[in-house]
Amino acid sequence: MVAGLAVVFWAFATWLIPGLIAAGWWRHAHCRVPLVYEATLWSMVFPLGMYAVAGIYLGRADHPPIVEGVGRAALWVALAAWTIVFVTMCWHVVRTVLAPWAAPPVRP
Repeated sequence: MVAGLAVVFWAFATWLIPGLIAAGWWRHAHCRVPLVYEATLWSMVFPLGMYAVAGIYLGRADHPPIVEGVGRAALWVALAAWTIVFVTMCWHVVRTVLAPWAAPPVRP
C-alpha cells in the first residue's frame, strides 16, 4: 500500500510540472514581468532537486517502468536550475553589494 501511494504522489507531482511551466511562461512572457534574481527563486530549485531524488529512489525501490529514468533526467534539470540561480545570485551580489563601493566618487 505504501509503494502504491508513493507512485500516486510521484505521478501527481509529475502532473503538476506542465502547469508550473505554463504559469511561469504566462508571468514572464504574457505579463512581461522581468526575470531578475530574487531570493524566492531558491524555493523553486529545492523542489526540483527533491522531485529528482524521489524519482530515482522510487525507481530503485519499486521498479516501476521509466520512473528512475525520469528522476535522472530531472536531476540534470535541477542541477542546471541550481547553477543558473547560483550564478545569477553571485552576479546580483557583485552588482548590488560590491560594485557601489568600487565605483569612484562622483564630483560635482
